[in-house]
Amino acid sequence: MMIEDHSLRVQTVDQDGGLLLRFDVLDPQKGWRTTLSNQAETKLCPWEKHTGLSVEDIEIRPANQADGPLFTESYTHEQNQLVLNGTHGDHQLEERITLVAPNHLSVTVRDTVSRNSTQLERLMSHFYFMPDGRGMGYALPLDFAWLPGLHGKEEHVIGDWFFRSPAAVVLAHGLYAAIVPDLDAISQHPDLPHALDLRSWHHPGSGKAFGQPRLSYGICSWRPDGHVFTAEDDKMTPILPGTFTYGFDLLIGRSDSPHTVMKELTELLWRKYGREYLKDIRPQILPFEVYGEQYTYAYELKRLATPVTSAGETRYGLNNVWRRGANFHAWENDLHPGFGIYHYGCKWQDDHLKKIGEGILALSLSAPEKNGAFSCVYNFESSAWEGSLYWTCWPAYPFDGYDLQAMGVSAWWMLYWHDYYPELGRQDHIERKITGFCRFLEQAQLPSGAIPTYYDADLRPAPQLKESAPTAIGGAVLAKMALLTGDTNTRRAAIAAGDFLVREILPRTQFFDFEVFYSCAPKALHWLDPLTGIPPMNTLAIQWAADHFLALYRLTDDDAWFSHGEYCLSLLSMFQQVWAPNRFGPAYMYGGFGVMNCDGEWNDGRQSRVVPTYIDYYDATGNLDYLERAVAACRAAFAAMDMPENHSNGINDYRVNQVEGITVETGRGLSPESIMHFSPHVMTGEGGGWTGFNWGPGGGLGASAFLERRFGSVWVDGSEHRVVPIDGVSADIVQWDSDRIELNVTNALSDLPFPYTENRAILVKFGRLSGAGQHVTINGRDMGMQDTKTLSQGLEIEI
Repeated sequence: MMIEDHSLRVQTVDQDGGLLLRFDVLDPQKGWRTTLSNQAETKLCPWEKHTGLSVEDIEIRPANQADGPLFTESYTHEQNQLVLNGTHGDHQLEERITLVAPNHLSVTVRDTVSRNSTQLERLMSHFYFMPDGRGMGYALPLDFAWLPGLHGKEEHVIGDWFFRSPAAVVLAHGLYAAIVPDLDAISQHPDLPHALDLRSWHHPGSGKAFGQPRLSYGICSWRPDGHVFTAEDDKMTPILPGTFTYGFDLLIGRSDSPHTVMKELTELLWRKYGREYLKDIRPQILPFEVYGEQYTYAYELKRLATPVTSAGETRYGLNNVWRRGANFHAWENDLHPGFGIYHYGCKWQDDHLKKIGEGILALSLSAPEKNGAFSCVYNFESSAWEGSLYWTCWPAYPFDGYDLQAMGVSAWWMLYWHDYYPELGRQDHIERKITGFCRFLEQAQLPSGAIPTYYDADLRPAPQLKESAPTAIGGAVLAKMALLTGDTNTRRAAIAAGDFLVREILPRTQFFDFEVFYSCAPKALHWLDPLTGIPPMNTLAIQWAADHFLALYRLTDDDAWFSHGEYCLSLLSMFQQVWAPNRFGPAYMYGGFGVMNCDGEWNDGRQSRVVPTYIDYYDATGNLDYLERAVAACRAAFAAMDMPENHSNGINDYRVNQVEGITVETGRGLSPESIMHFSPHVMTGEGGGWTGFNWGPGGGLGASAFLERRFGSVWVDGSEHRVVPIDGVSADIVQWDSDRIELNVTNALSDLPFPYTENRAILVKFGRLSGAGQHVTINGRDMGMQDTKTLSQGLEIEI
């Protein structure tokens, strides 16, 4: 039996009285090329006459079948669907494979159980990656591989604790294959654990010497093993008589680069899941500014904002005692929440709030410099500056040294202040500060183009992370400043840093930074997953690379830089939570971000940090996926707040009662650093977990300020003829003619179980319009003909 289209062919293969599957891709030059198969050669030496076969299709535990195919019958349905049937013990199985689009299959496995006493440990589909039908290590080393988690030992699998944007991907010899779990099917069976796997060793087809990549997905019992891994478990799940399913998308095709493969994956995940969940306003349950007005600025900021008077100027820092004072480093950078504090101070005409926001910028600009390098933590107890947050650079020089990651993130945020707040009159000061920093970077840059990460008090580089991915944040600042100033030396250094990333970091996805090695998931420098060769990688380093490449593209107009940047953005997007799983406890986790491929956090603080990057890429491309991802991430930045509205609407059910070792009143809107950090269970009741103002709504308000200043509360894209609701609203296009737009905008927060129903002003902004203007009607109100400039500034309505 066989189904095929112009790019892909799936056929059954007779083997030992049963049926296996083979998946072939059409190559215009080479014809049909086998890519996946249920069987692999297992002979030890190529000259052996006897060819042994390893067969794996559906694995059932504990009632595992003997070696050989499980399926015995097949038929085709409507030209594009292949159906296989087989029975083993209490399990009657059907596998349905459907051609969805070129290079895209949908696979559904349906198990009908006949007895009450059936116990299930595992029901998984396995596929050998067999470029050109060859095993015995032919596909190794893989040109590219991806998993949402990693293996530390043979028994590890990738449990659904890591299923934020889950996929298993392999690429070699110009062929690729990827499994994307069906998240809707998982939601239908929240009692069943699921797991992905990719391994080249320690499975029946891997052989003793050569190795063989095997992709796997299905129902699989697992348990946490330490802080960052999940292991196979022999725990049994009782299955009631009846039918249950799991499914996945299977992408198979030709590609010489992971760039196109990962973009295809992220588009699939967003458009199939992320965009659908975006239509539900949750986890947002208040207008963005109300989070600050009623909670974050009313309680947290009041406690943390601390004045510093020097040289006749009053500056401000956010005094996080746990982190030795005001922080301007790569994790927690006060310039980020300060951006929101100043924005909302302007919006509310609150002079004190504006003073705190501007004071944060002033404090960061006052950091002492040495040949352009500058300190990044202000210690209020000693009234002195320190190098960087101590444990993020403990192997180097935390107190009197310098940290590229901290300095680079500070300089990058200063440039956002420079662009968005010219009315402050700080542009010259910012440019002087960052020009000095660029001179330091140019002097520190190595012949390879890399910029070392750590420096001692005399600016000598440390050996740790000397030539590594943090180069990107330095390169991003160099590229943006080169565009701003036209300086040829800065331009040359920015391009050299980009060349280093393309040559040394991207091919092996070695996005190493401080968090990969010196945080709560420690490992040896240059450690790799022993079963796949995938390195640990962190979202911060990936984001810095995306920012760097986009800045280089704007500097040079070279499309190659942009291609590299979108690839990095695709990798970053694989850490966004494109759904809201219902397996791990009472929390609505859509839109947030994880940290690394070797850690378990959901809704970590960086969801607010990625918002400007996605906005920048939307501005460069017009791809609304990027703007929608930014909106989803911003909404998620408020989901962990301990406040009655979140509890009543089912967003979370925990109370933060400990801050810096001090017992505090619950229900005040404080957030834990992340959820599911140490365990795949969402906390309920009282607990600690507060880390800092940045990680929760303080950072979220910085992100919402970006969105509001750039896009208002509703954004209308004239090129795509689409509308993107941003701040607590639903918005639809009623009519769009050549010179007439009619919109309907309503309060999405009024539909919640515990709604927000206060009247409020909404700014509707328009962009990427053609022509001189548009006749606009909103909610039945005729607003007349509006010119393009007025539309770009926005029309205010009340809902």
